[in-house]
Amino acid sequence: MKNWIGLSIVAIGGIHTVFGIVFLRPTLLELWQEGLFNTVNGQPVREACFWFLFAGAAMAMIGALVNHLEKQGTSFPRFLGWSLLTIAVSVVFIMPASGGWLMLVPAIGALLKNH
Repeated sequence: MKNWIGLSIVAIGGIHTVFGIVFLRPTLLELWQEGLFNTVNGQPVREACFWFLFAGAAMAMIGALVNHLEKQGTSFPRFLGWSLLTIAVSVVFIMPASGGWLMLVPAIGALLKNH
């Protein structure tokens, strides 16, 4: 299992998105019924819903890029592992009862990959 770091980040992003769709479904339906455009601003639950799904998509895109780098055999830039670790530790510190713990594994993997 040579290329696992990027795929694990994609999986975490997918889990994040599916979790958001399942548990935020009523809010998503409200947004959809109102036509989406300008339906979020100033409403904390809707803003949280948007950012929850946006974060899942962003993780999946970052994971796809990391997976591409792994397939190419390219070394990761040093900032990548440190950035992932900083994000994971920040999430875990602020919200210990979250899935932020999952990101520690690929973050540490990214740091160790080039050594």
